Amino acid sequence: MLQWRVVVRVTSMSTARACCNDLVPIIALIVAFLASLPLGQSVNPQNSSIAGTMKTDRPNVLILFADDMGYGDLSCNGHPTIATPNIDRIAAEGMRFTQWYSGFHVCSPSRASMLTGRLPVRSGTAGSSWVGGVFRSTAVGGLPENETTFASLLKGVGYRTLAVGKWHVGQRRQFLPTSHGFDEYFGIPYSVDMGNSAWAPIYGKLQAPLPLLHNETVVEQPVNLNTLEARYVQKVKEFVNATTSARQPFLVYLAWSHVHVPNFVAPNYCNSSLRGRFGDAVQEMDAHIGDVMAYLHSIGVDKNTLVFFTSDNGPWRIQGLNGGSPGGFFEGKTTTWEGGIRVPGIARWPGRISAGVVSREVVATYDIFATIVSLAGARLPADRHIDGRDLSGVLFHGQPSPHQCLFHYKGTPSSGLPPHPDDPKPGLWAVRCGAYKAHFVTSCAVMQKWGDTRCTGKVVTEEDVLQDPELCQSTDECSLWLGSRPVIHSKPLLFNVEHDPSEFYPLTPHSEEYKSALVAILKARKEHEATLVPVPNQMALGSEFALRVCCSKPFCKCNPENYHPTEGKCTPVYPPAVTDSIGKQQDDAVFRV
Repeated sequence: MLQWRVVVRVTSMSTARACCNDLVPIIALIVAFLASLPLGQSVNPQNSSIAGTMKTDRPNVLILFADDMGYGDLSCNGHPTIATPNIDRIAAEGMRFTQWYSGFHVCSPSRASMLTGRLPVRSGTAGSSWVGGVFRSTAVGGLPENETTFASLLKGVGYRTLAVGKWHVGQRRQFLPTSHGFDEYFGIPYSVDMGNSAWAPIYGKLQAPLPLLHNETVVEQPVNLNTLEARYVQKVKEFVNATTSARQPFLVYLAWSHVHVPNFVAPNYCNSSLRGRFGDAVQEMDAHIGDVMAYLHSIGVDKNTLVFFTSDNGPWRIQGLNGGSPGGFFEGKTTTWEGGIRVPGIARWPGRISAGVVSREVVATYDIFATIVSLAGARLPADRHIDGRDLSGVLFHGQPSPHQCLFHYKGTPSSGLPPHPDDPKPGLWAVRCGAYKAHFVTSCAVMQKWGDTRCTGKVVTEEDVLQDPELCQSTDECSLWLGSRPVIHSKPLLFNVEHDPSEFYPLTPHSEEYKSALVAILKARKEHEATLVPVPNQMALGSEFALRVCCSKPFCKCNPENYHPTEGKCTPVYPPAVTDSIGKQQDDAVFRV
């Protein structure tokens, strides 16, 4: 809104009439000028550069979203052999969180949660069963059309919106970013391992080559991964340049394919890290983030841009050295232990967020939704439950977290929504209230191999998955079974995760500390579950081969030269075990989470 005030000093009625008559043409010019402005645009009477975005209380928004990055994969979080100077600088110039939680332990539900500000169980995206799941490359379902994203809300108050990179909440036209509030989309509609490429040529032989989309159109298939991340950066620059030149605020959601397997990198990043190919991929992403931030600075908009950096979930530890590090936390992706859901979290807005702050407040990725909607001057939807909270108080004033409790789902309750109290296969596996976290059900992805006592229960192998059709009903579900079988705890495991962030020392059930903490957690769980309403399970809709993303059927190979990129590639590092027995027998290899 225009912030000018016109003050006229009047000495007599005749003077007043003369002043009013003289002002008529001036007022008409002002009204005409205001009418020419885009809706919601602020005006700065001082001239600015291209950028110039004019001074406003409403920030531009840049969300930098890593894939499968663990809490311990950044040098600012203590990794000894990976260098992330650009992400570290964002943290040094803003606020770094030590208790930032993902909305879910795997890709699709986590992304749906951030986009909508809602736990994925509310949108039917928490998995086809109680152990979770993701959308496959031929999925029937997706993020429902009646879900409201932050992009659609910001677009409604004058923002230009761009999504770049991994989407993974539905590859069909009605589920793509352009159907969910984004003006433009450029990226891969699912995980980088869900299609054949030069870096993963042997994945599921019935899968289509990995596609690159612009809006709803396939522009390259298979995509040249060697140049992909650099092209993402170029798209962001072009969009930001056009948007700021038009004097509109922007929202950019930049979802990197790094560091999901396979760990592809451009040739100039090969062997750039002491950490091997995984470290190369992290450092390539960091360099490109530095390029984006330098560009924002060069056109004068970085000081009015709120930047978030985080990851969709913890590291995929079943991938061995091709996966990342949870730091000091236990386990990783596909689990509700801290290593699967506690992720890097950074926020930067010069002049509004104090530099060099380390926050130990408990927050979640889906808080991004409520925060940017509030700062943009939009309104939260009133017709649905929003789990995210506005973090403005935490970010700008160092106030306590607005959350009392966080609810960590492994999948969809088998008894439906709201779940029955005696559900034999509950979807809600853990709840954190204050310093205390209760595990109602646990399983492990890798640590059972080392005899860890927290991973009790029979180990599920690939052979079990192949021979027991009752064990799991879909490939995404099967991938989440590999590891230890779930253990339902009659007396929940309870940890003080502020004293014991590695979840190594459970409280004694007979102690007063255990009893009082559990009472509060059970009360919060009951109140939370009462807010759940039935919704269609989008992942249970399954998949259809005919729904594959394809530039030209039946072979979907419009750019076969990209199987042998002219610039060459590093030797891919990928364990053959994950593409053998199961992957060859399914239309989508099961390790697609």
